Amino acid sequence: MADATKVVSAVDKTYADIQSVKTRMTGVTGTLNQLKVAVATALPADASKGQQINVGFVRQELTKAKEAVAKFKEMVREAAENGGGAGGGLPNARRQMKDDKTRTLYERVGGDLNIETGVEIMFNKMLQDSRVRSYFEKNQRKMQQMRKKFFQFISGFFGGPALYDANNIKPAHYHMNITDYHFDALLDVFQASMLELGVHPDATKDAIAACGKIRKDVTTGCTVRMELAQKNMEKGKDGLFKR
Repeated sequence: MADATKVVSAVDKTYADIQSVKTRMTGVTGTLNQLKVAVATALPADASKGQQINVGFVRQELTKAKEAVAKFKEMVREAAENGGGAGGGLPNARRQMKDDKTRTLYERVGGDLNIETGVEIMFNKMLQDSRVRSYFEKNQRKMQQMRKKFFQFISGFFGGPALYDANNIKPAHYHMNITDYHFDALLDVFQASMLELGVHPDATKDAIAACGKIRKDVTTGCTVRMELAQKNMEKGKDGLFKR
């Protein structure tokens, strides 16, 4: 019976390791896709006009991609070395066992690599979620831009490098008609993505609470229009609702 228990435990651990590797691969793939878009963006629209490629920008994106691949390789190497012993497994699993609340939220969720991977997982989920799919189902170039901006915002908002101006949140979403229903759906997907990635439940909970602080900025546009429509209807000025 003890041997059977060990076998089941080993199988469960192996499955968890495989899932974590797949998750990390998603993040690395996302980084490489962002590099592809970055290169396409940096290329001159018309080479005959003698425009120069933004070499510095491309080099910066390539460096980020190489770092992501290097981190992934290190994670796989550690998993291979520790896989046979007690307490072995992927760094992801070990991180979930302890959450240091004295550190920044950015550090608690795993830094850039985890955030970027989480964004990739989140977008894949949102494209399958009927509640919010219409907001994210765009052409490939647009979706990559959205991924990049979302990653930049979350990274800085959680205490990492400030790459996105939070003051842009309200104007960027003002005309999107995002309601509390849609915002709650986004939080649901974000939470599921963080937990799937292996982020500690307490860190995930605090991350969701932090994201909740921008609810008003994201939903203000729709709220204002709904209130104006309601007032016009009450005054009999809204022809759309005439009986």
